Amino acid sequence: MNNIKQFLLGIFIYLVLTFHDRVLASSTTTRDIIVPKISDWQITVVNGLITSETLFVHCKSKDDDLGEQNLHLGDRFSWNFGENMLQSTLFWCYLSKDDGHMNVKVFWDDVILFHRCGWEKCVWTAKTDGLYLWNSAIGEDLLLEKWETGW
Repeated sequence: MNNIKQFLLGIFIYLVLTFHDRVLASSTTTRDIIVPKISDWQITVVNGLITSETLFVHCKSKDDDLGEQNLHLGDRFSWNFGENMLQSTLFWCYLSKDDGHMNVKVFWDDVILFHRCGWEKCVWTAKTDGLYLWNSAIGEDLLLEKWETGW
């Protein structure tokens, strides 16, 4: 039993040392050191409302509030992050326009999502009928969420 504990401790130390340089190269938090990041991602939200409405965007994760954004036609809001080793990273956004709103997940641990995003960049575009994800695998936008009416 002692050998198993020593072996597991050795693996843990190896993992910490292996991820150490990468974690310290970006903005570091205690959580990043405990749960190292395993892949880098970029999420972008685009105002594609052809009605020239302002798109209100407020995105968050469990650990980060990315603030409120007001996007005009063609404006983008992007952020980068590293998915943690537990693969539990989740980002969601509240979006609203003149006559509709939605709460939507924009990043979660899902192989289909990763494939559609080309394993690095998820581009979400708000259009008149809903929120689209650019599917880089097939080269077209997919409607994934429709607007809820009202506020």
